[in-house]
Amino acid sequence: MPTDDDGIMVPVWLSTQQVSQVRALAGVCEGRDGYSMEARLDFGTLETRPEGSVSDVLWYESGQLVGFAGMNSYGDPSEVEATILVHPDFRRKGIGRRMARVVVRECQEHEVRRLLIVVPQESREGPTFAAAMGTRHSHSEYTMDLDTRRIPPFEPIHDAVELRPAGAEDVPVMAAIVASAFAEPVQEEEQALVRLMKDPMRTTYLAAQDGRPVGVIQSAVSDGRVFIIHFAVRPEMQGQGIGRQMLMAIVRGLQNSGSQWITIEVETENRNALSLYQRCGFVTINATDYELLELPRIPTAPELLFDC
Repeated sequence: MPTDDDGIMVPVWLSTQQVSQVRALAGVCEGRDGYSMEARLDFGTLETRPEGSVSDVLWYESGQLVGFAGMNSYGDPSEVEATILVHPDFRRKGIGRRMARVVVRECQEHEVRRLLIVVPQESREGPTFAAAMGTRHSHSEYTMDLDTRRIPPFEPIHDAVELRPAGAEDVPVMAAIVASAFAEPVQEEEQALVRLMKDPMRTTYLAAQDGRPVGVIQSAVSDGRVFIIHFAVRPEMQGQGIGRQMLMAIVRGLQNSGSQWITIEVETENRNALSLYQRCGFVTINATDYELLELPRIPTAPELLFDC
């Protein structure tokens, strides 16, 4: 297992014991800081990192895990999200700064071009820490949980939309739908879908109306929680209730299969999607800022000024 100086460890994979230590560290941080890190850390992926992923970073003091940088990539290997935790009793000792340097180095070695630092909006220290890394604001997201008391009666307001599990043969049409919905290159979306559909914890659905593909939606299981992701409807078909039918269909399917916690994330500026999710019974539980460091612009790890 690769080991660095000053208590840093950069394992290829986390052991079950290390995952338990990360959970314990997150619990201590949550107790001191007053906000949850569960969804932000994506615990369910810690032991199932794909081969070749950017390694997580751990910092030990006298055998105790006091620092952790969780690294997640969702579809695009050139973009990584980093969530950095430091034990409250060990902050302002340079641990966060030195872990961040290792994070940057690991990303550069894996040819990551966009590093997003995850900063809970409730955090007092996070914005200063991210700014010291030389980041700029990328976007903000709400995390929303389904409140079963708020689920409306399901009444189709358009011709019935059918959802079916998608296969590899559906990738081209799904990529075209997602690319048109989010103004992204089709080839990049194809590559992302191929990678994501290899994940056994994800299920991809293709929505069709009168036999015509009109939308894409995925569910991903992580640590007992189900995330609804990669949700897209053809632009020319939006505003007709298709998205609502798709969302309610997958919600009811997940409930019927016994899912207790259903979560969706949305950019704070996407008012239409936010309104849709609220109408379908989702409520906001937290907000997160994503601060961007574009790695091609720096030849080496930056000199970080903030001492976390």
